[in-house]
Amino acid sequence: MELYRLTIWLLRVFSYLYFVEIRALNPERIPESGPVILAANHPTSVLDAILLATQTHRQIHFLAKSGLFKNRMIAALLHRLGAIPVYRAHEVEAHDTKNLDVFEEVYRLFERGGCLGLFPEGENSPAGKVIELRTGGARMALGAEARNGYQLGLRIVPVGLNFEHRELFMSAVLLRFGTPFRVADYEELHRQDPSAAMRQLTSDLQVLLRHQAIHVEDDQIRKLADDLSEALGYRLAPLALDEQGGAGGGLKSQSRLKRWLWKLLDWYRPDTGEMANSFETRIQDRRNLTAILARAMADDPASVSALRRQVDRYLGHLSQTRRSQTLKRSMDEPVRQRLMRLRMTIYALLMAPVALFGLLHNLVPYLLTRYLPRFTSDEAIRAFAYFGVGFLAFGLAYAAFGFWLWHAAGMSWKSVFGYLALLPPTGFATLRYRRNIIIYRDKILLRSFFWNNEELVQLLRRERQSMIEHFKGLTAKDETSI
Repeated sequence: MELYRLTIWLLRVFSYLYFVEIRALNPERIPESGPVILAANHPTSVLDAILLATQTHRQIHFLAKSGLFKNRMIAALLHRLGAIPVYRAHEVEAHDTKNLDVFEEVYRLFERGGCLGLFPEGENSPAGKVIELRTGGARMALGAEARNGYQLGLRIVPVGLNFEHRELFMSAVLLRFGTPFRVADYEELHRQDPSAAMRQLTSDLQVLLRHQAIHVEDDQIRKLADDLSEALGYRLAPLALDEQGGAGGGLKSQSRLKRWLWKLLDWYRPDTGEMANSFETRIQDRRNLTAILARAMADDPASVSALRRQVDRYLGHLSQTRRSQTLKRSMDEPVRQRLMRLRMTIYALLMAPVALFGLLHNLVPYLLTRYLPRFTSDEAIRAFAYFGVGFLAFGLAYAAFGFWLWHAAGMSWKSVFGYLALLPPTGFATLRYRRNIIIYRDKILLRSFFWNNEELVQLLRRERQSMIEHFKGLTAKDETSI
């Protein structure tokens, strides 16, 4: 148990370094005691288990494929952490016999009041989808209840893992915990027809998981929803421009120096729109927007195609100007907002040296972490590769830098350790600085140095207004049909 807690603490630290933002919605729905299954969708391989374990208060015993247990040392560690191997037909001979022991171990876990982590899809799911669930989890749950006369009290909590950009290093993730339901509620059906009960429980869990996680059947609708969410600033309401006046006159095209500086600032991406908005709100708006587009595609596909062309044109112009945030600026701001801008400008200036120190000492491992995993073809595995490469890259970089200071620079070991002790906090400061720039960058006055010419800004405003009116038309049709 102590090893588990220590491991989870370390993983929690690295998780908050890996992600810009981690939010858990309704984690209190996990029962404090008693047997429970946390059933989640599976978008990013092992990283999903890490997120689930670090965002819950109970020790989770995960089912893991048997191939991970081939090495004795790794197998011993996994067993100490509570992992349970599962044997697949294409991996192990006599897998049926071996899995009987697995079921027995799971049953004993439930009878002790333990918590099982389960990814019932059985494989990594594509972006924006929850694929068909396998029935193995339902078989375990119903078998455990039947073995205990349906008095075990086993409950299942559906968990949705929602990534804003799951393929990117430094993204954001939201865990949505659904309302737990009792496995014993399927007792009558299970007594009559065990197979039908397994299918029914699996089907019900499928619906609940798709409710907690974003699921879109049509890939074209999913892509349009992604682009439209970005174009609208991840908000559905109010669907109106908040800018009244012009962007200012006499603005010149960017010089080569400004373009270079802009590329340097581009390190502070991914651009997730108005990050100050609640992540839960952005996810919910994304779900609502997708539902509207899906219904519109069924009723009026020509209008959706026209909207697709508008969004493509707008994002094309937007990528040229880097002006998505300047459209939200207004000279007629309350005093409080102007003071916020001044405060964030002072913060950006004063913290820049500290952030620069942290950046210079962490740049190489950061670049290794950012680019090496891209050689992994599988998108879901790539997300975990970022995590693993980052752990190794930063650890080895700090060790190598310390050795250089001691051997080549002639520093004493006390000075070396003192210097190295500065690297993690300044690294954290750099990450915090980066996150604050992402969230508050529209409130930093110095950004006006990077304005583009006024004519293109006005064009973007007109295109965005036209796109909003088009989407509002689809929304009106959707409300009328309802």
